[in-house]
Amino acid sequence: MAEPKPAPKTAFKRAPKSEAKSAPTMTPTGGTHVYLLRGWLDVFSTGMDDLTAKLNRRGIRASVHGHMEYYALADAIAARYRTGRGERVVIIGHSLGANAAVQMAARLGELKVPVPLVITYDPTVVENAPANVSRLVNFYQSNNGWGARVVAGPGFRGSLGNIDLARDSDLGHASIDKSNKLHMQSIGYIQSLGGGSRQAAAPQPAPSTSSDVKEPAPASSRAPASGPEKRPPL
Repeated sequence: MAEPKPAPKTAFKRAPKSEAKSAPTMTPTGGTHVYLLRGWLDVFSTGMDDLTAKLNRRGIRASVHGHMEYYALADAIAARYRTGRGERVVIIGHSLGANAAVQMAARLGELKVPVPLVITYDPTVVENAPANVSRLVNFYQSNNGWGARVVAGPGFRGSLGNIDLARDSDLGHASIDKSNKLHMQSIGYIQSLGGGSRQAAAPQPAPSTSSDVKEPAPASSRAPASGPEKRPPL
């Protein structure tokens, strides 16, 4: 009588790594989108509307919003990223909208979304540049009673520039957002990211720099007033 053969050993194989679920991609696929935030009461920062129109005419997708919309905007952007429909995010704001622009970038940082560029026009409080921002440019006036600098926040390693326009008496807190010169500079910063809304290359991190620049007074500048007039922030 033949001896029974032993049962074959069962081999347990681990699932190949390729079968594991991967995290959603965070690479921008929707091109550049510039979000512009108005200031107080959503009616005074009309320069943000003007800049929005200039950007769209150049093929750069842009939309203008009230400053209180920043949190919902950030959450909607992050939701698109999680489904693979990310975009290169640029945020611009004036006055309370400038404050909200930095806060919107910080919220996106909490949601693991990079922000290649933030541009602020005369924020009313000192804000901290978040770590997820590659470049932040702050146009402000240190002598108009409202303008404030932006400082590097924890973990920030991007490029930070505070451009003090105190010597330009043709500008003020209520008019700085309407400056065509500053609009053109802002458009240049955006175009340096790689083009209009149809471009989808991932943003490159900016070198770690921090600078404070005081713009020279224009030739037609008038003598500055004896003191800033304190008015509600716009």
